[in-house]
Amino acid sequence: MIQSPYSPGSLPLYLAGRGHELQVVRDRLARVEALGRSGGPLVAFYGPRGYGKTSLLRAAQREALADGYLTVWVTGRDDAPLAPDLAGALAEEVRDSSLLAQAGALLASLDKVQVELGVPGAKITADTAARRPGDAIEGSLKQAAHLARQHDRHGLAVFVDEFQDAPTADRRSLLIALQHFDGAPKGQPVAVIAAGLPALPSAVTAAATFGERSDFYELRLLNDVATVEALKLPAAQLGVHWAQEALEYAIEATQGYPHEIQLLGEATWNVARPAQGDTITIGHVRSGQETAERRMDQLFQARIAKTTHDQRRLLAAMASLGDGPATRGSIAALLGVPTEALSRPRQELIGRGLIEPAGHGRLQFTVPGFAAFLRGQTEDSLELE
Repeated sequence: MIQSPYSPGSLPLYLAGRGHELQVVRDRLARVEALGRSGGPLVAFYGPRGYGKTSLLRAAQREALADGYLTVWVTGRDDAPLAPDLAGALAEEVRDSSLLAQAGALLASLDKVQVELGVPGAKITADTAARRPGDAIEGSLKQAAHLARQHDRHGLAVFVDEFQDAPTADRRSLLIALQHFDGAPKGQPVAVIAAGLPALPSAVTAAATFGERSDFYELRLLNDVATVEALKLPAAQLGVHWAQEALEYAIEATQGYPHEIQLLGEATWNVARPAQGDTITIGHVRSGQETAERRMDQLFQARIAKTTHDQRRLLAAMASLGDGPATRGSIAALLGVPTEALSRPRQELIGRGLIEPAGHGRLQFTVPGFAAFLRGQTEDSLELE
């Protein structure tokens, strides 16, 4: 059996349906390369979990690295400041690159940032006080970008995943740094690409009012063409084919949800156990679907476990009204509460990426199959009363 080309939970071999988003990043980096200056405002991709945001950022990072950029990856966390993580990631990238011999001063500065801002209880000196997280972030980016530019790199490309979880002060600091870079007399060859949950746009604008000038791009479910590409092309690279009826069944089963496409592809592959020249049939897909659905149920259960009582009641009411969009009025009537009582759990669930607005006064689930899963839960886990 050939090893499965599908990879649920990690970067797929072929990133289907995200060509436009990758081109957005390419265009932003092309500005850095051509002008030797800032890539402009923050580029931010957002969408529910499982829509491929991290995979998109990783694919863009690979391209940037291959195109001659110094790249760095950092993940926002609500329990730690971003500055020391960013400094540590920059230091690691510089040490692993051909820039090491010329990077002594930068590494010393980055190490200092990690110690001063990253160690709980570290002594704050007068010099440290002057180097708050905002100064540390801006200074670190500026030094790394110039070092890269001076040594035959186009500049610095920073990729920030889960940006909505970074502390507000750090989000503000990064936005301020980008604003300073964009208006600097001397070019600062830096571009910052971020990704996060649907709460990301509001988190960015809450951090700084000028954050509204960031370029936001919402990721949606994949269309049928992209779903076929995600399943067919990785297999074709290994000499394995998909029957048309198998692809049509998979389209209907996954409804364009990127994570489930990878789950079903892997489960189907493990059932078929194909050799080069073999064809995956609709029977293989049907057999693999049980495994894929079980793993989706585990994912749904994990998400439900993190919700509050009021959030679960709202979800249960929506699910009982069907798979399609539900009006706030019908949800409130089912729960026996005024529509105003839905405002807080509604906004929290939107921020978590579990539901989304579907026109004026209407809500819908973001992940296909979630409503059916909720309807199958026991009254002990999801109550309307």
